[in-house]
Amino acid sequence: MKKFAPFILIAVAIGIIGYFDSPKFAEKEQAVTTFPVPEEDTTSAISAEEEEIKGIPELENRLVDMYQEDGYSIEVYQEYEVYKDEQGNVIERVATENYNYLRYKL
Repeated sequence: MKKFAPFILIAVAIGIIGYFDSPKFAEKEQAVTTFPVPEEDTTSAISAEEEEIKGIPELENRLVDMYQEDGYSIEVYQEYEVYKDEQGNVIERVATENYNYLRYKL
């Protein structure tokens, strides 16, 4: 019996691996891992249409403040989303919450 034990263990391992690779197991796995997709709101469709009209925004940094502190000159820039039309005219400029700080030694 001790001579056949390694062969039995190998056969069991091959059987388990074969089961996990089988199509039946893949069907069960897909049934478990798929989630229902929620329906879209009408408000998100409207905002998507507005986004298409405006286009993709370009990001622009504008100088907001400049001050001196502890021997440094500090410049504060705020990021803006700039929407342009096909001709390159600015339609809208929206401020974001992102700020960049540049510090220079005096």
